[in-house]
Amino acid sequence: MTKFNNGFLLINKPLNWTSNDVVKKIKSLDKSLKIGHGGTLDPLATGILPILFNSATKYFEYFLNLNKIYDAEITFGISTDTYDLEGLTLEKNNDLNMDFSLIKEHLIKFIGNIDQYPPIYSAVKIRGEKLYNYARRKENVILKPRKVLVENIEILSWNNPKIKLRIKCGSGFYVRSFANDLGRSLKVPSVLSSLERIQYGQFKIINSLEINELSSDFIEKLIPINKILNHLPKFIMNKKFETEFYEGITFDPKRLELDLLKGYEFKIYNEESEFIGILTYDSKRKFWKPKNLIR
Repeated sequence: MTKFNNGFLLINKPLNWTSNDVVKKIKSLDKSLKIGHGGTLDPLATGILPILFNSATKYFEYFLNLNKIYDAEITFGISTDTYDLEGLTLEKNNDLNMDFSLIKEHLIKFIGNIDQYPPIYSAVKIRGEKLYNYARRKENVILKPRKVLVENIEILSWNNPKIKLRIKCGSGFYVRSFANDLGRSLKVPSVLSSLERIQYGQFKIINSLEINELSSDFIEKLIPINKILNHLPKFIMNKKFETEFYEGITFDPKRLELDLLKGYEFKIYNEESEFIGILTYDSKRKFWKPKNLIR
C-alpha cells in the first residue's frame, strides 16, 4: 500500500441508498481497502457523500467540521415521527393556506448560532446508545439542545404547500429538525420532503462521482486528504524528524520552529513534498505529538 491509496472520493449518493450501502458497494470493488464515510446522509437524501480510504479514515472529524450546503424541500400540512417522509404520519392538514410573507419572517429566526434538538430518529448518542434505538423501543429520553450554525437560508421556490430552500450550515445541523422546527414556529405541521447535499466544504456536487459508474480503477481518482486541511499551517520536516514522527515520538517545542500563534495543529510534509500527517500541540504537557499518520 502506498501513500497514494490514502485519500477520498466524493460520491453522489443515490436516493434510497444508506451511506453504508455506498461503502459496501465500493468495498466490493476492492476488498483490500479500509473504507469509511465522512458524514451520514439519510436514505431519502441524495448528494455528496465523502468516502475515505485507508489512513484517510482517521480524518473523519475534519470532514464533519466542514460547512455544508443543502437544497431542502419542506412540505407544510403533514408531520411525521422522523421529520421526513420515511416516518409514521402524526398530523395531516390538506387545507392549509400558508402566508408566504410570514414564512419569510420566521426563516430569519433560524439564521445564526441557534439551539437545535436532534431528531429522536438519529445516530446522536445518549448514554452511549444511538437515539434511534431508544425511538424503536419507544423509550422516552431527555434530549438536550445543541448549538449549531446556520450561515444563510435562501428561498429557491415557493409553491404552496411546498417551499424549497438552500441552507448553508455548520457541523451538527439536522435539516430534518429544522424542517420540523419551522413548522412549529409557524404553528403548522411540516416535514422534510426532499434533501440534496450540494456542497461539502469547498467541494461541489459537480465534483462528485456516480456510484454506478465506478470501475476497479477508481483508486486512481482519489483526492489527497490534505485538500480538506487548507485551514492548517504547513510545516516541512527533514528526514531525521520524519523518522521520529513515524515512530510516534513527541517533540520538544525548542526542536521545531513552529509558531503557536499560527495554531495548535500543523499539517506535516516530508522533504519530497508528501503529506504525512499532523502535529498537534499538547498545551498541558508542553510538547508536539504526531497525529493521524499517513502510511
